[in-house]
Amino acid sequence: MKYLLSLLCLCFFVSCDKDDEKTEPTKTELLTTSVWIYDSGGLDTNKDGIPELPFSFLGVQPCLLDNKGTFKSDNTGTNDEGATKCDPALPQSTNFTWSFANNETNLNITGSGFFGLGGQFKILTLTSTSLGLSKDTTIAPFGAVALVAVLKH
Repeated sequence: MKYLLSLLCLCFFVSCDKDDEKTEPTKTELLTTSVWIYDSGGLDTNKDGIPELPFSFLGVQPCLLDNKGTFKSDNTGTNDEGATKCDPALPQSTNFTWSFANNETNLNITGSGFFGLGGQFKILTLTSTSLGLSKDTTIAPFGAVALVAVLKH
């Protein structure tokens, strides 16, 4: 009888432990949860992930910063021009495709681009509320730099 009671208690505690386990969302789930909008960003001259010069200093137009990006779980996405379009002749929204690379540390974006950019981006952060991306580029007179953008839901 003691053996049976001990076995039942053990089964109860083991089953409780399994119920308490929570699975973390995958990077795909974090990326595709909802629409991303611009939060902050700029030019990272020393490539440490922290912008030294904000986009406003570089003359980036506000019509680019009000764009909205949506990633879908089928590896497609949509860039919406937002409330203000830089060029009224351009469509309100364009499509792109995306994929993870290098063990989900990079994000590849092809097609019409995302916030006007395509190519490979380094993922600085990806949480349920924040997406930080960095893209290496060359800009005169700065030379080799990175563009850093932080998006939010």
